[in-house]
Amino acid sequence: MKLIDIHNKYIGLWKGNHRLILSWLPDPNFDSISNLAIKAVANNKFLMFTYDWYHEGVAQEGMLLMGNNNKQSEVTASWVDSWGMDGRIMNCYGTMNEAGDISLRGSYEVPDNPDWGWRIDIPLPTDHNLRIKMYNVSPNGEETLAIDANYRLVE
Repeated sequence: MKLIDIHNKYIGLWKGNHRLILSWLPDPNFDSISNLAIKAVANNKFLMFTYDWYHEGVAQEGMLLMGNNNKQSEVTASWVDSWGMDGRIMNCYGTMNEAGDISLRGSYEVPDNPDWGWRIDIPLPTDHNLRIKMYNVSPNGEETLAIDANYRLVE
């Protein structure tokens, strides 16, 4: 499957719910409204996801720029988010299966500890619905759901 072949399934304006899950807290779920805009950029070779959400009433925003060479299932991406990143871009690498589902992996530094991993799963949208899940991955490989965002296409 080629990313350019599925652009039209993603492109548009989406509205939904963004859930931040801080699993170490007694009340770990932080829900907010979220807006997501997806468009093709650079002569339709890349998809750019821009989104906003809120944490404890403070506006947050992020961006995911994704592409592949349109001949293989390999996908590369760069991800930024205002809440959990200190000015660093997370470069991610992953795959897209024949159904169009995308899975990306990146990592981030934890002071005085081994790097932690990050996984982003974006199944191909169906029936004008899109779900994005992100996971923290401990150095020993244990995955914990960190973000669960559900959107509905509005235009």
